[in-house]
Amino acid sequence: MTKRTIILATIIIFILGGLGLILYGQFFSGNGNGQELGRLGEIKKRGEIIIGTDATYPPMESLDEQGNFSGMDIDIIKEIASDLGVEVKFKNVIWEEIFNAVKNGEVDVIISAITITQERTETLAFSDPYFNAGQVIVSTKDKEGVINRPEDLGGYRVGAQVGTTSEEEARKYTNDLSLVSAYENYDLAKEDLLEGKIDAIIIDYPAAVGMTAKDKGLQIMGDIFTQEFYGIAIQKDQQELLLQINKTIRRLKREGELKKIEEKWLSQ
Repeated sequence: MTKRTIILATIIIFILGGLGLILYGQFFSGNGNGQELGRLGEIKKRGEIIIGTDATYPPMESLDEQGNFSGMDIDIIKEIASDLGVEVKFKNVIWEEIFNAVKNGEVDVIISAITITQERTETLAFSDPYFNAGQVIVSTKDKEGVINRPEDLGGYRVGAQVGTTSEEEARKYTNDLSLVSAYENYDLAKEDLLEGKIDAIIIDYPAAVGMTAKDKGLQIMGDIFTQEFYGIAIQKDQQELLLQINKTIRRLKREGELKKIEEKWLSQ
């Protein structure tokens, strides 16, 4: 092999090696085309983002008379989809299955009045908080002056949705855990409250507003007694998608649009 041949072979090796590094970087850094961007790439490729929500929680998310998804969370996720340039497909998922739905890839995103907690952040990635929703007590009007704060709940039958921070608060403040009833959704809890089977419900403030607006025999007792922040959850390793979600949330805050969405749904 001549000296010239050796030099040419060395140059070719360097060129091929450099090309390989470039392709490797594009594939794993998410700077190539759709599929290299993980879940975000899949969303853009199909032209649709699949949203999981438990549509039993007005005014955050529910089904209207025509069967369409509506609510504060629904408006927010539509803004995110618009910024991504894709359509929205909603899947109604019961609360007990909602976290597994996103972990298993059945949906791309879950938004369902989900409180950001330390435990949940261990297995899911959460967006910036988009709403501060504390817990309140809802009861019948005959309990006014009797139940005003969580410390008054001792000895009373209390309902909450299963697997929520509301259920945790109910168990914290009742002096007998057998008095706590956990429901699949708040419609069932409300029915039992109106029928006198339980004495009070612990629920997030926005949902309490919706509940008491529809049923005039119910009212919010006392003040908000916790601070809880709602976030949008996705699979933990999908940072490109999380970045885009946060970009929209920050835009909505900056432009005052998030406040308008809150007022639209919480003033009803």
